Amino acid sequence: MPSAYRVITAAPTEARDDLERLWQDNLTLEAHPADKFAWLYLEAPDAPDAVLVLTADGAPVGTAGVGIRRFQLGDELGRSGLLADLAVDRAHRSVGPALALVRAGKALVDEHYQLAYGFPNKLAEGVFKRAGYQALGTVGRYAQPLRRAAFVDRLDQAALTEVPTALRPWAQRAAQVPALAAAAGLAADVVSLAPRALAAATTVSRTRFEARPRPDAGLDELWARARSEYQVIAERTHRFLAWRMGPRPERTWHLARDRATGALRAYAVVDVVGGVAHVRDLFGHRAEVTALLDYLPLVAYQAGATSLSMRYLGAPWLVEALTARGFAPRTSTRMIAVSVGATTSAAARARILDPSAWHLTDVDEDV
Repeated sequence: MPSAYRVITAAPTEARDDLERLWQDNLTLEAHPADKFAWLYLEAPDAPDAVLVLTADGAPVGTAGVGIRRFQLGDELGRSGLLADLAVDRAHRSVGPALALVRAGKALVDEHYQLAYGFPNKLAEGVFKRAGYQALGTVGRYAQPLRRAAFVDRLDQAALTEVPTALRPWAQRAAQVPALAAAAGLAADVVSLAPRALAAATTVSRTRFEARPRPDAGLDELWARARSEYQVIAERTHRFLAWRMGPRPERTWHLARDRATGALRAYAVVDVVGGVAHVRDLFGHRAEVTALLDYLPLVAYQAGATSLSMRYLGAPWLVEALTARGFAPRTSTRMIAVSVGATTSAAARARILDPSAWHLTDVDEDV
């Protein structure tokens, strides 16, 4: 006999044991389930007061959470619901149970918030569409190699495009002689990084760069000053970023300050994992954001990274700044789906449904 499914809205603390069991059994976790629960439901700046639990004949078999994020939507401020931690026990993984959870999450958000968004995997994209979400776009991934010696000895036609044109014949020959590969790679590194070093040097008269292990106290002032330069963006206050991007051994905050006043003008959060420097977030005034894009390859290279990578969906000016500085588009399947709340204004709705109006980085995703 088919199971009778029902989605209930529960207080997180009352459903804690069920949530932790469902996460442990069905999700790939970075932390212990108890730590994840505390981080999401006890420590978050806007801790959710509800979680969705799917039952089959009264027994919990699935869950989905709705994280709360504050957003700027043009001239308006609003709140969003980030649908995350969609987990269903293996025996109940069919379209019906997952669809029930996603629909319930959307209904909850539509009633209380200005927008809902989520990042369904390929298997869940159809479920989100049937639930009423719209595909906003694919979160792009942009990368540039920093140490060509790591690639010279395994060049193919695709990889060869990463080598400056003037050095391609030498790189091809060097690939046949291991002793020359390191020299070819070093030469390519110098040619590639020289423009970035020159560009960074031109900004030092007005900008001071710093590296720190944790968020800076000036983030609130930066958010207040720079947010008007963005249309659809989640809040980047100190409280939120200290929660979302807390200290880790692999993490560095790179700051750009006004040399005369010391005011924070932009920041980048970078994690170096497995030799790859990942830009997790980048925000601030445009001039200093682009200055950081000139500066980051240099410090990532000094840190031993072989490549620099950033995931981004949003404003054309930043995409153009990335590509102009040697970041090449890479294959990405990370889709973002959105739904506009019932009380959202027409102007905000238009912005939400325009992918070029967004500023979306890793910091905006679920964990």
